[in-house]
Amino acid sequence: MKFPQSPEDRIGMLFWRMHRCARIIFSLNYHLNKWTPQQCIDFLVDRVGHERANAEGEVRRSFVAGGYSPLYQLAYMIGGLQFYALQREVVPSKMTIKQYHDAVLHENGLPVEMVRAILTNQPLKKDFKTNWRFYQVK
Repeated sequence: MKFPQSPEDRIGMLFWRMHRCARIIFSLNYHLNKWTPQQCIDFLVDRVGHERANAEGEVRRSFVAGGYSPLYQLAYMIGGLQFYALQREVVPSKMTIKQYHDAVLHENGLPVEMVRAILTNQPLKKDFKTNWRFYQVK
């Protein structure tokens, strides 16, 4: 949608994508007792490019103040990938981007595959089993 208007914008967007991926890495390592909070901070500084104070705040928010479960960050990223795949499936063939976002917000907290079933008018049986392959590994 041409959100990045300049190379600097694109770098900024890529930085935040890298940040989200780094959250998964440091969260899992911390919860698996492989890394200390200090190692998580160092990872964010050395590998992602955070300033130390921001890295400390991120780690504090993740483990002390936030109380996130070990899979929270991973689930956040997977959910985003699912919504992006669903958007590519239904926009613009079935609806506009605004209609898509309104429909997703209307369905509230349903699993993404259930939102997909609603938006694509997929009939669901009582014994429905998940089978959507939303992401292709290349």
